[in-house]
Amino acid sequence: MLDYLWRQGSTALSLVLLGAGTMISISCGDDSTSLVTQDGTIQVEALTEGTDFDGNGYVAELNSQSIAIGNLDTIWFEDVEPGTYEVALTGIAENCSTEENPKFVEVVPVDTVQAQFTITCDVPAPPPGGGGPDPL
Repeated sequence: MLDYLWRQGSTALSLVLLGAGTMISISCGDDSTSLVTQDGTIQVEALTEGTDFDGNGYVAELNSQSIAIGNLDTIWFEDVEPGTYEVALTGIAENCSTEENPKFVEVVPVDTVQAQFTITCDVPAPPPGGGGPDPL
């Protein structure tokens, strides 16, 4: 093919080589910017203290996402767009409590922000009437 182009003139050969060079430079472009994410991560920690922990743990909620979290556990919501979010801890037993629930966090690009919940659990109060058998 090169012989044919050579006979046709140097202009045709130059155009073919220019086209080939252009295709090579396009295919070898820098695609690294398309892989960079600008999203952030929210780390949720449950730190339970007290005498009678919630046996089935809790649920961390962010928008429409829910993730089970244990009594002394950490979970992550990943790929969260930058902005302000409300993180809630639900499924807390009646004998347990936490302050500041839900929490508001500010997600920034390519960083992790924490939402830490300290849950305090006490021994549940006995049921009314003592919970024992009825006296005869």
